[in-house]
Amino acid sequence: MSPGEAPLPARFYPAGGDAHGHPARLAWDDGMLLVQPEDSSGLLRVPASQLRVEARGFNHSQWAIAWAGDAGATHTHLLLVDDARIAPLRAAAPALFAAGDTTRRHSQRRFRVGIVLLAAIPLAFLGALLLSVEPLAERLVDHIPPGVEQQIGEAVLAHTRAAGPMITEGPAFDALQAIGKRLARPGEVLHFHLAARPEINAFAAPGGIVVVHSALMASAGSAEEVAGVLAHEIAHVELRHSLRQIVKSAGLRIILTGLSGDYAPLGGWAAQLGELKFSRDAERAADARGLERLKEARIDPMGMLRFFETLAANTPSGPALLSTHPATAERIDSLKAAIAAAPGAPAQSIGIDWEPVKNALNSPSGPQRK
Repeated sequence: MSPGEAPLPARFYPAGGDAHGHPARLAWDDGMLLVQPEDSSGLLRVPASQLRVEARGFNHSQWAIAWAGDAGATHTHLLLVDDARIAPLRAAAPALFAAGDTTRRHSQRRFRVGIVLLAAIPLAFLGALLLSVEPLAERLVDHIPPGVEQQIGEAVLAHTRAAGPMITEGPAFDALQAIGKRLARPGEVLHFHLAARPEINAFAAPGGIVVVHSALMASAGSAEEVAGVLAHEIAHVELRHSLRQIVKSAGLRIILTGLSGDYAPLGGWAAQLGELKFSRDAERAADARGLERLKEARIDPMGMLRFFETLAANTPSGPALLSTHPATAERIDSLKAAIAAAPGAPAQSIGIDWEPVKNALNSPSGPQRK
């Protein structure tokens, strides 16, 4: 950044600090990152050699800049900066962003090459195309714009609304929004919806949409348990698992149409689908990413483990949540091992009294529905 250029806005999460972070301003001066928290008079100077930079978010809308804390500390400092604002810093220190930019360029290059090859395939090989649904689906998923992804998610949500009433206010709805806000990263667009349903379930849709059934919140023992489920579902969104399943189930014709840039048939197909089942690999990946998000938010990760253990032990017939997200003994053991291996910073209570939430959901009059 050139002298006199306006500092960049960012969110600063100091090592061992609170879960909400602090507004800060960034600047670059001769190989040093300058960090000025807005609620502190102290100026941090971090050499480029100590910085680690990576893209964040399911649409790569933020950059995370991290560096080690004080000598002997077990936690790191973290800055989150919107991609739309990072350009001056990237221009001043391009080497820090080389890996992330290379990944993006490589992905775009693969897409362009794939389109050219697809156009060159003669009709004689049409039968071979039928065996290429999965790789073509992956290519399409990697290049669906965030705006289109949001439209597909809204189509799935419309299907959910048509299937039954939604809860739009009251203690349970407010609790869901508070937990979701605690888990969301700065600048991340996530939408949390509460469906009045008797099945213990939750699911993720493309575009940052997470739907939770009222029975799940009523069966949870604390806000931390619900946070564990939400973190897992947000991970499905971030890893684009829902979008992948929708695309793969759509069939070759719709996939090829999407590769040409016409996404309307894909949205129409998504509107007909219900909740999606994920592979074991996808579930393990969502568990691991969900635990990372809980640790970032300073939420007790044991909530996720407790909820899945309770469902697995007390509902042998298998509630909806276990049919779409099978909580096998292997997954539960993996969660235990992951929590024990990296417990993270001390947890901070979400601060929601859970009894009024459960009482509101179980009351004869019921919550406000729409």
